[in-house]
Amino acid sequence: MTDKPIIRIGPAGWSYKDWEGVVYPQTPGAKFDPLEYLTRFFNTIEINSSFYRPFTASTANSWARRVAGAADFMFTAKLHRVFTHERGKATAEDEGAVREGMDALLNAGKLGAVLHKAGRPVDFSSWLCAPSWPELSGLVSGKGATR
Repeated sequence: MTDKPIIRIGPAGWSYKDWEGVVYPQTPGAKFDPLEYLTRFFNTIEINSSFYRPFTASTANSWARRVAGAADFMFTAKLHRVFTHERGKATAEDEGAVREGMDALLNAGKLGAVLHKAGRPVDFSSWLCAPSWPELSGLVSGKGATR
């Protein structure tokens, strides 16, 4: 890890049919991988779908393999809505489901950030519900966030 802050820029997602001929080649071919292709231009991509449903370790490992050729690439995972928009409703089962995929990306060295989608001021104590997830807690401690 570098001592210098890194600014990461990338799109929100990677699998869009209407990007063919605009972002992707016009006729990409059967073996075209939009995720791998975008890593040639961006150093992060937001995992948009994680807001709606947690991704599995198997899915995370597949994504990590597909971006393995881009050493500096890191995913930005959007935190599941049960933690951001449904205050007090997150369960240990929800945490386990979210952690499964995020931990797999973290262990693969490909989780760069967790995005908290909020329409109101952020009180990290409302969604940092897991004392068993010290990595996330450590990321925000000392950054003006409270537990």
